[in-house]
This record gives sequence, C-alpha cells and structure tokens, in this order.
Amino acid sequence: MMEYANTSRPDSPGDDTGAPVFDVPDRKIVAIEHPCVVMNLDKGLSTFGPEPDFQKLLADNSEPSSVPLWFRPDNPTSKPIVSHLASTNNILLKITVPKRTGRKRKRGSNDPFVGDIHIPDRVTITSGTDDVGSVSRHDMPKSILRKMQDNLDDYQIEAVGSVQDTHRYRGLADFQFANTSSSFLTGIAEHLLPLQVSKLREIKFAPGVAAGPNQEIIPPPHFTDKVIGFNYNYEQNPNIKMEGEDGRLINIQGRKKHSYGHFINHNQYPVPTKARREPTIHIPGGLLKQLHALMEDRPIWTRRAILNSITGNYADSMLRIALQLVGYQFRGGPWRDAFVKYGVDPRLDPKFRIYQTLAFKLERNIVGTKRVPWELVRKDQVKRSKTGNTDSHLWDGERYSTDGKFWQVCDITDPFVRQLIDSAPLREDCDLNDSGWYYRGTWAKVKMIMKVKMIAIRRGRMGLDDDNPQRPGFLYNSFLNDRIRQWPDKAEKNLGLTIDPFLRPMEEVDTRLRRRRPPMQTQEKQDGSSTAGITTNSGGDDLTNEDLEAVAGDNGEVSDIETPLQDNPWDEDDVIDSLDDEDRDAEDDDEYDDFYSSDGERYDVGEDGEACDEDNTGLEYDDAL
Repeated sequence: MMEYANTSRPDSPGDDTGAPVFDVPDRKIVAIEHPCVVMNLDKGLSTFGPEPDFQKLLADNSEPSSVPLWFRPDNPTSKPIVSHLASTNNILLKITVPKRTGRKRKRGSNDPFVGDIHIPDRVTITSGTDDVGSVSRHDMPKSILRKMQDNLDDYQIEAVGSVQDTHRYRGLADFQFANTSSSFLTGIAEHLLPLQVSKLREIKFAPGVAAGPNQEIIPPPHFTDKVIGFNYNYEQNPNIKMEGEDGRLINIQGRKKHSYGHFINHNQYPVPTKARREPTIHIPGGLLKQLHALMEDRPIWTRRAILNSITGNYADSMLRIALQLVGYQFRGGPWRDAFVKYGVDPRLDPKFRIYQTLAFKLERNIVGTKRVPWELVRKDQVKRSKTGNTDSHLWDGERYSTDGKFWQVCDITDPFVRQLIDSAPLREDCDLNDSGWYYRGTWAKVKMIMKVKMIAIRRGRMGLDDDNPQRPGFLYNSFLNDRIRQWPDKAEKNLGLTIDPFLRPMEEVDTRLRRRRPPMQTQEKQDGSSTAGITTNSGGDDLTNEDLEAVAGDNGEVSDIETPLQDNPWDEDDVIDSLDDEDRDAEDDDEYDDFYSSDGERYDVGEDGEACDEDNTGLEYDDAL
C-alpha cells in the first residue's frame, strides 16, 4: 500500500465481555498498491512522475481516474503502466507500540534489564514522534504481533478510516524500447529535455540519407494493446504416470502404435529395405501376392493406383497394413506419399522421374463455413472407390476423378502435357525439395497447365483442338502454349507463375451475345459402367427447358435475339493463386489422413478423427480436390 497514516488504540476498549468496538471516522482514503517492493519512499514516489497529482484521486468524479506508473522514470522513452480502480472494504489502522531500548534480560525471568546499548527502532514508533514505521518493509507483521504480545498494556490501536477505493496494477506492461545505446536518441534527449535555447542550438543532424543496417528510428507510441494476460490454466494430464527407475512419463491413454512401414523425410538416407515388423494379424496371401507383383512391374505407386489395380474384396484394415509391408513413403519431395518398393531409391537414377507425384487442391473448403456437421464435409471430400472405375488415377486432360489429389507423371495421358514432359530437359542432380529430376521451370509449367485445365473442366469451359472457330469463353491448348512459351524450362528458381493470366479466356466472355451456361456437369453412364466422382467437360451448351423458354418468342419459337450471359459462376476465393501456396496447403493435408511421429511411425486415423485399431474398417481414401 502506497499511502499510510498513523493510528492509535482508544482508551476505553469497550465491553470486557466481548470484542472491543472502534469508531471508524468518516474520511475518504484512497490506497495505491505499488507493484514493486518500495525500500526507498522517495524513489517510490518518483515512479509516479515528476509532479504526481494525488489530490485528483480524492475528488468525487463520475469517471474513474487512473494513476500511471513508470518503472524507469529517468528514461523519457519508458512506457508507463496504468492502474485499475477497484472497490474495496478495508480499514486503515494505526498501531503504536513502545520503543525498544536495546537492553536485554533472560526470557521468563523477572531480573532487571541490563545493557547500555541503544538500538534505533525502525519497526515501531513512539507517540511523541512523527516518524512512520510502515515504510521500507519495517512493518513486518510477525514483528508487530510479537511486540503487541510483549506489551499487552502499552500498545494502542486507532481506526483511521475505511479504504473504499484502491488503485491496483494488474495489467501487462508494454514492450520497452531501450535507447541507452542509441546515439541519436541520447543526443536528442540531452539537448531537448533541458528546454534551454542554448542546448537547442547545439543540435546537429548528419546530412544525407542513412541506408546502412541498424538504423535508429523513433519508436511507436505503443507496441501492443494487450493489457490482460491470457490464463492458460495449465494442468497435469491425469493419464500420465511415472514408470521405471529413470522416472519416464508414460501416457496410459496414448494412441496405440501399429505402424509397420516407414515414412521418411525427402532428404533422409539410406532408404529402408524392409518393413518395421511383421504384422500381428493375418494378411491374405492373395493380397500380398498381388502387391508384390505390382511392385515388380512398377516400383513406385500411388495408393489410388494400387487400389485400382488389385482385385478382390479386402477389409480396409488389411489394405492399410499390406501396403506398408510392400513399400515405404516419403513425407515430402518429388515422390511425396507414393509407395516406393523397399530398397529402391528414386533419388539416385533419373529413370524414376516418371513416377514423381503432383498434388492439387482446387477448392478451399474450410470446416465451419458450411452449416453441416464435420462428418458430412469430410465425406464430401473423401469418396470411396466403390463404382468400379479403375482409371481414376489417370489424367487425360478431358476429365479427372475426385477420389484423390495425387497424380504421377507416368499416369498423365493428356497429349499436350505429355509432349511438354517428354521434351523437357533433365537435371544432372536430383532436386530433393521440389522438382526432382526436372528443372523447376518445367515442373512449374506442368503443374500450372494441369491446374488451369482442371478448373476449366470443372466449369465446363475446356475447348477441343478441332473447334473451328474457337468459342469465346473457352480454354484451349493453343492459348496455354502461347502463355508458357515465354518461360524457360531450365530455370533453377521458382517462376512465380500466377493463375489469373491463364484463366483470362474464361473471363473475357462477350456478355452481350452469350446465353447462360451451367457451371459444371457431372455425367453418369446409364450402361452399367459408372463414372461417379468424375468431372467431365461437355464441350458445348446443353439448354434446359428454362433456357429455351428464356429465348423463345411470343409464338413459342426460338428468337434470334440472344439474352446476355450471367456472371461467371465460380468464386475466385476457391482458387489458390500461387503454386507455392498450393504446395503448402497440400502438404498440410496428407492423402492418407494419418498421424506420424518424429521417428516416422504412423498413427492411422479413422473417419471420426480418432486413432484406428488394427481391426478398424474406417480406411479413408484420397482427399477430394
């Protein structure tokens, strides 16, 4: 408490049968709780500024006042903290005890005190002096209580008044700017703060513009506006137990490790040659035989391609374990998330470039933006391959499947993209972070073309090469070829391609001569072979009954006057403009929805987000685009 007053005990303590009664005078007393330990009263008062106005705290104002406090009052750039006015119901007491003489006698005896040494009493006060002992931590409660017990008939207590207003400092201090090593600010403070004309005339500024490092700038008025600390409520996990002589902490409810394969970093050597351990459940021999045959025919596969190539009805838990028994995976890099045959390192030979993977994420679907449960959003993004479509892992430039987001170079059959890949120059050493055996310029162009084509297919705006003349509002390979021709293939740095210029043909639609076109069409074959989850390009406008009525005249015939086309149906927020941002987003969402530990072990996760047991049938297929 910063403000103190002298108090005394009344002469008549009141009724002897009960507690003494004290009269509390009607005085307005305001207390200030200093956040520091005040050992020197003058230095403590200096923290309130050169001329603190404490009288305003006693005024009856409708608006509560605050008291600023500087921890470094000698530094003009120091930021103060502001007090918070709190209502209290405290009583200020004045306690007077006899002054110590310094003489001593044996405890419990009635012998006279001996000794002539006088020790100044810093703890107590006498009624004949004006010194206050409640400073510099001299009023220790334990010492005062002991003196009152030793002088039951000599001490006095007086209620000075009630403290109903208390200023407390509970907020966080702003970041402080240290200017002790700043020559400029030190010189400015030396010449400006004295407020003398002679000092002001001595200010000199260096000519020119400073462009070197560590430039001195004027600090802002405030670095942060956060004054309330966050309550983290740290608690010990009740499921943590200590085991062993070394005192290891074990989580008794931790996820069960049942990883059999390896999930390594893209720059980790050497590659694993076999699985971590043998499975604890029975894996059908027919399934392992098919997987080993696939690995002999092709050493690197995406999971979607493997599932499209095997035959038979197997449980998801068996497929999950069996895939880890035949191949390992990279956590990142050119072959990210693909299953690689044990002992094969694609980073050592350029012939493995055809198995590099490309990941795309065309739609930014944030959970919570749609008023549907998370489970339904997840099911829309992840689709199971139950329709018998064995070509969902191929990309032909005319349609694409939404049951996964990874494609391999060898599975690209689009002639335009295929020609660009086959004629691309190769690197002498493998780029482990991004483009693998291709130059970054080629890799960026391939990803951009595939991404733009997927958007055009999804919007029904992908044109055919034999269209003559080319239809406005459609995307053609000739336009893409003209756009990418200006960028070199042998580029070591990222080209910085953005998607807007490549989408320009779909935006430059003559709205005066075109009719409204459906944004996307999903066709389902009626002959038994389903294409569910396949986004295709219709290659033209299919008019519905409403469209025909919109362009029909009064006699029911179709009029030659064409209605304006509506705005483009897609939302620009659904498109990620930068390929670098797309790669970062794709890395955040693994294709397999698993948790991985620091040592590369996998923790499988089911559709509900919880860890799956080995017999769990909640295997999720590849994320949708």
